[in-house]
Amino acid sequence: MTSNQFEDVVVRTTKIADLPVLHVFAASQAQTELPTIIDYHGWTTQTSSELVASYDLVRQGFRVILPTAYLHGSRNDGTDLDRHPEHFWSIVGHSVAEFPQLVDALVTAGISNPEKIGVMGTSMGGITAAGIMATQPTVKAGVSLIGSPEPLAFAKDQVAKLPAALAAKLPEQLLTATYEQISRFDLAQHVDQLAGRPMFFFNGTADQMVPYQYVADFEQRFANQPALAGTVFKHADGGVHHVPHRMHEAAVKFLATHINE
Repeated sequence: MTSNQFEDVVVRTTKIADLPVLHVFAASQAQTELPTIIDYHGWTTQTSSELVASYDLVRQGFRVILPTAYLHGSRNDGTDLDRHPEHFWSIVGHSVAEFPQLVDALVTAGISNPEKIGVMGTSMGGITAAGIMATQPTVKAGVSLIGSPEPLAFAKDQVAKLPAALAAKLPEQLLTATYEQISRFDLAQHVDQLAGRPMFFFNGTADQMVPYQYVADFEQRFANQPALAGTVFKHADGGVHHVPHRMHEAAVKFLATHINE
């Protein structure tokens, strides 16, 4: 199902399940039950940054929901995230936990098909998308752009790279609790949860923000397992923390192929 490419696309600021979102849909399909993509933005970026793929998704017949992450946008409580990066994993955890609430509200409203739900995200949002695939077995397909399917390894490496004086100030109890939370949505620890479902990864091999080593390790360890039968790995040699337009196009095509089939 593909919408007329000339049809108006509506971008509505609203709340779903009391969570602030951008709701993107074809003007003629406001109340139509549609396949739906929930697309997560990155660390300290605006919710609207994900609109780059939303218009193409709508033209492929999707409804698109762009949630505002915890401590971002209207959900910020005054916390300066540039000064408090320790909130990163709590924010991801919030998004993973809130996903079922969004889906339930959309399905209850009659505007989303529960059998055709997909998830997508960029950077922190890509980590979130992989975490949702690890915890939500009814999601039909996922896309992680410049994210990581190994968040626990990533988190531990982040701590290991901290200056010794700063690392010494981190309470051991806090680290333990954070690692336990992350392990619950770590796709590498719950790879069987993919169960052959379609999953698309894109990363740049020279990315310094979310290093390529995690998705490369994940592919090397699990690519031949049945759980990854539907997984596609794309990379840009020498690519940094950036998603080329052609990869947005490829991700949209991937979701349309596997959710609208």
